[in-house]
Amino acid sequence: MDRKDVMALLTIAVFLGSLATAVGLVRMGNAAKAGRVNQLLRTKACVSCDLERVRLNNAELDEVDLQYANLQNVLMRGADLKRANLSSANLTGAALDRADLRKTLLTDATLGGAVLAEARLEEADLRRAYLGDADLERAQLNAAYLGETIFSRANLQAATLNRAYLVGANLGEANLTGVDARNADLRRVYLGNARLKDARLRNANLSRANLTRTDMRRAKLQQTTLNDTDLTAANLSEANLAGASLLRANLGRAQLPGANLQRANLQSVNLRRSNLTGANLTDANLSGASLNGAKLDGATLCRTTMPDGAIAHDDCPVPLDPFAPNSPATPEAPAASASPTGAAPAETPLPTPAP
Repeated sequence: MDRKDVMALLTIAVFLGSLATAVGLVRMGNAAKAGRVNQLLRTKACVSCDLERVRLNNAELDEVDLQYANLQNVLMRGADLKRANLSSANLTGAALDRADLRKTLLTDATLGGAVLAEARLEEADLRRAYLGDADLERAQLNAAYLGETIFSRANLQAATLNRAYLVGANLGEANLTGVDARNADLRRVYLGNARLKDARLRNANLSRANLTRTDMRRAKLQQTTLNDTDLTAANLSEANLAGASLLRANLGRAQLPGANLQRANLQSVNLRRSNLTGANLTDANLSGASLNGAKLDGATLCRTTMPDGAIAHDDCPVPLDPFAPNSPATPEAPAASASPTGAAPAETPLPTPAP
């Protein structure tokens, strides 16, 4: 055996030794991880534990303490995590679809790319959590605390956010098609380039929010507060804004064809170069608004307060005159009955008084 053969054998031996060591370390790591899982299930606590990629589907984990835990790519589909403490945990890529996370503490948690489709998150606390690119389709987030939470590019299609608190949240480029966020607090939220088509936002507060280039076609925004909101180049075609308050809002270059703006407060609004074709502005208040370059073809102006304070009645329906000839409101006198021959009926003679 020459020198080259000896060196080759030594190389193979070193490689096999390293491989055996690696396998042993993996086995030791898996054993340690299994021990931590058993500890979690037994004591309901594993603070700062490394549980990456563990399988806990449908596990009973209500009220567990997993603060600061490493839960990357963990499988927790359908798990019961009610009132659990997951604050500052790393749940990147975790599978939590259909999980029960009601009243769970997730403040400052990282959930980038996590799957939370159809998860229950009512009254959960996710303040300052990161959910960029997460899947929350049909998730239930009613009355959840989501202040300053990051949802950039997340999928929230058909999710429910009734009465949710989202002040200062980032939803840029998120998909919120068909979302139900009635009575939600969305002050100062960022929704630039987000999709809100067919969204239900009645009575929501969107004051000082950024909705530039947002797709809000057919959105239901009755009685919504949009004061000082930036809606530059937003698409609000056929949106329902009846009774909404848009005081000082920026709607420059916005698309509003066919929108319902009845009774809307549009005082001091910027509508320059906006498209209001066919919009209904009945009883709307446009005092102090800027309409330079705006398209108003076919818009309904009835009892509408114009920017100069004048009241426009151009498109009000003409009321019926009850005294006009042939008016349906004019009462008709009963027709006299004619004789069979067509002649006027004979007068009935008065009876002769008795002598």
